[in-house]
Amino acid sequence: MVEDNEELLQLMVRLLGKEYNVLTAENGKEAVTIIENETVELIISDIMMPEMDGIALCWFVKSTIEYSHIPIILLTAKNKEEDKAEAYESGADAFISKPFNLSVLYARIKNLLKNRERMAGDFKNQVFFELKDLNYTSIDKQFIQKAIDCVYRHLDDVEFDQTQFVKEMGTSKSTLYNKLKSLTGLNTSAFIRNIRLKAACKIMEDTQNIRISELAYSVGFNDPKYFSACFKKEFNMLPSEYMEKFTIKNDSKGEQVGTGKP
Repeated sequence: MVEDNEELLQLMVRLLGKEYNVLTAENGKEAVTIIENETVELIISDIMMPEMDGIALCWFVKSTIEYSHIPIILLTAKNKEEDKAEAYESGADAFISKPFNLSVLYARIKNLLKNRERMAGDFKNQVFFELKDLNYTSIDKQFIQKAIDCVYRHLDDVEFDQTQFVKEMGTSKSTLYNKLKSLTGLNTSAFIRNIRLKAACKIMEDTQNIRISELAYSVGFNDPKYFSACFKKEFNMLPSEYMEKFTIKNDSKGEQVGTGKP
């Protein structure tokens, strides 16, 4: 919560603190220090503040890869259309005019956090990657695509781990974890596993009657039994059942076996 009116700030802390862990700052500059040192899931900021206003804070957050995934709600007594346009152009996720009803603020907070959860769930449940269908900002979309490409470059490398992943992404361990967790709902190791299992689905589509052991090795698993267990946990069916599903479906359409889509 970023607000230079101390009385309003303390009031908001008392009200929001019943449901959320609230960190406070009196201007954008203080907020940046907090964001750099704490895990922040959402920012609520006034616009008119000394040293660094809410618009400048929003630009900073949304243009910095470490924090661009954090939703921002801007609060302001300015309510002209050009003021709203300026807020949204800076990357704000929501704009609320003062004075505001607390229930409206609560609704916006919950809606933004639910949207983040839904987006993460959509990524996890996608069998084939269509980032354009997910509501990522351009900078976050580039980050996720870079992460996917990185795992694909090491798809059959059983030694590829979190340490190498962090190094090739050119970021810190905490940044990679926080970004992936927020955008995909997966921690670093789970993200690698998810990409490998999705790659296995694509291979089964493109390759007729591939052996499970060969499939496992091709996506970075050195134990076919463990691969099958992970696959079943992820997709609620064994790899052999997945292949059979495609075979039956494609046979029923009179198409070449193993080349259709689920």
